[in-house]
Amino acid sequence: MCEEKETPVTEEEVAGEVQEPVDEAAAKIAELEAALASQQEQYTRMLAEYANYKRRTEQEKEQIGTFAKADVLARLLPVIDDLDRAADAPDGPDYRKGVDMIVNKFHSELEKLGLSEISALGEPFDPEVHHAVMREDADGVEPDTVTEVFQKGYRFGDRVVRPAMVRVAN
Repeated sequence: MCEEKETPVTEEEVAGEVQEPVDEAAAKIAELEAALASQQEQYTRMLAEYANYKRRTEQEKEQIGTFAKADVLARLLPVIDDLDRAADAPDGPDYRKGVDMIVNKFHSELEKLGLSEISALGEPFDPEVHHAVMREDADGVEPDTVTEVFQKGYRFGDRVVRPAMVRVAN
């Protein structure tokens, strides 16, 4: 049998073999720390961009609301002018006719803006669009039918702005 002689290993050789993996690990750690710092910076920027986006959209919403209100008011100014003239007009046979014309003009402008009256009188009671304030025993009327309207109701598109205040038959 052939025996191999073991050669003694020096401390420098062991240190060199150990140092190489340590250097690789340190390089890998430095690389990962740089990647983490980059991701953190990217995350911070994204948070700042999101905060700016939220602020901008809130400002835009406020501006849109302001512009919409201004548009509505501009449409109603001619009606207000007519009401002022009616208030200064002398009583007479044409006074009532003038007031009726102003009311019609006002309703017309509201309809152009999308407001519509909720039909109620003679209709079946609908709690979604009617607010019953009284009930009555009425002859010749189907139960749960609106018999009187105390205050008109309005809707804007599909949304009820104000329900009609009504009396309903038992």
